[in-house]
Amino acid sequence: MELTNFTIYGQYIGLEWPNGYADLHNNFNFVRLVYQLQPQMRLLLEWQKPSGSQAAELPYQKLRLVFEGVAYLKINERDPDYPFLEDEILAHLSRTPPEARDEFENIYFNEDAQAHYDLTMCFQNGWGIKVNADTVRLELES
Repeated sequence: MELTNFTIYGQYIGLEWPNGYADLHNNFNFVRLVYQLQPQMRLLLEWQKPSGSQAAELPYQKLRLVFEGVAYLKINERDPDYPFLEDEILAHLSRTPPEARDEFENIYFNEDAQAHYDLTMCFQNGWGIKVNADTVRLELES
């Protein structure tokens, strides 16, 4: 999977791109997942900056990851013992090998990530998203 216009930040909680960075753990809340089957397998994940947050100075209100040509998608269930507010807080993200498709809580260091690796996002309450696609791109909305 090609990350077309961003990389995973070294602390595994955010995204980097030329002239920018977004901390998805502290400064954005996960708000939407859309899986589209036609005309092409596509997945959209969206985060929004909460009002009154410590991220007030950030120029972006929303950011999206758009996966095109989705070949694999797995969603891990949430832990019912956690409050629902934990559903929107990213714990970590990393590239993971296909043989680790049942693992959501382990962080893989991405220095040696291969092109065929999945992108795994785990949230504070244990739910997670694991996806593999042809490409994934970052979209920013002011």
